[in-house]
Amino acid sequence: MVDELYASIVVNALQPEGYVVGMISTVVFDVNETLLSLVPVRNWFRARFDDGPTAAEWFSELLRLSFVSSVIDVYVPFTDLAAHALTSVATKQAVATTSEDLGIVSAILATLPPHPDAIPGIASLRAAGFSVAALTNSPLAVANTQLEHAGLSNLFDEIMSVEMVRRFKPHRSVYLAAAERMGVDPSDTIMVAAHDWDIAGAMSAGLQGVFIERPGQGYSPGLTPPTFRAHDIDEAAGLMSSPTSAG
Repeated sequence: MVDELYASIVVNALQPEGYVVGMISTVVFDVNETLLSLVPVRNWFRARFDDGPTAAEWFSELLRLSFVSSVIDVYVPFTDLAAHALTSVATKQAVATTSEDLGIVSAILATLPPHPDAIPGIASLRAAGFSVAALTNSPLAVANTQLEHAGLSNLFDEIMSVEMVRRFKPHRSVYLAAAERMGVDPSDTIMVAAHDWDIAGAMSAGLQGVFIERPGQGYSPGLTPPTFRAHDIDEAAGLMSSPTSAG
């Protein structure tokens, strides 16, 4: 298993951006920040805490907890980790939180708006013949609520949660399980995300990767470079639909 992972990382690291292995048939999207805007979350943090913890600090702590959960193999639902992360960052800055705060954050996350490019971009991919799926760290029930509210749920052939392996992205088992669920080889699958760690995790499992350059997001030069970079999902759809993406 270690040799297989090492080989996958080395092979992907040697590929220049834009190099596609095999024929892409299936596109898998991350949800939060990639498809759905986190602006309402940022606005609430500013209004609630002023100079206290920011949404970025909270999200970083949430990711840290999810990474630890995967490493030690103790699964805790993402929604629970989100609550723990809020308490943690607030406590570090000597700010009190209430159960009402936790409820508000949960409600905001369930009703995030889609980025303007999400619907037309996904529709373009479907029109081009791709199978399209969503893959999120959130519980499936939360993901269904989010995507239904955003008007995106009927655009997906499959909506998947890390619950199926009880580990969080970027653990490679998540992406392998997603490809298996979709009935395709990992190399025929491409992950679309606004987080470099998500793309790096997918590529370590043998998937292709498209990094969406949302404002404030960057791609670390220390990670395996993505197959493509795009400013938004419309541009990503064009790159994946071009003749060169057919391999």
